[in-house]
Amino acid sequence: MAQDTPTEVKYNLKGLTYPRVAHLARVPGVVQLQLIPNEAGQEVKLVSGPALLVLEASENLAKWRTNRPVTVNYIFRLTDPAMVRVPKGNAFDRLWLRMFHLATYTERPDCESSTKISTSGPRAVQQSPMIMEVEIMATVPCVQTETSLVASR
Repeated sequence: MAQDTPTEVKYNLKGLTYPRVAHLARVPGVVQLQLIPNEAGQEVKLVSGPALLVLEASENLAKWRTNRPVTVNYIFRLTDPAMVRVPKGNAFDRLWLRMFHLATYTERPDCESSTKISTSGPRAVQQSPMIMEVEIMATVPCVQTETSLVASR
């Protein structure tokens, strides 16, 4: 059973975001890092994870403070954007569609909210050895195409 953060771990999630390149490339994954205290300070050691996500996670873990070794799993997840209903045609078109029992609305992704990124606080999933998880969720970026007209003589 997951518990709250232990008192011997001082965490800092400020500035933790989904890396832009990984977000645009749609790369999800789990980055597993170890924070090992020593006499010179602390050492962040990579255990596993996708290369595009490692830098953001390791920079964040370097801000943490602890007096015992901690393994942290940074879980980067992508979710689908919210869908919005868009009416088909004008009111006259929808009247004809209703007469033939056809759909008068269509659904499309809400691209305005596709930049939403959320981070959940760390939670302990195991006490000895201490393993914690941090979840970073972002919506899949929408592919927006623009059309333009090029006139020639």
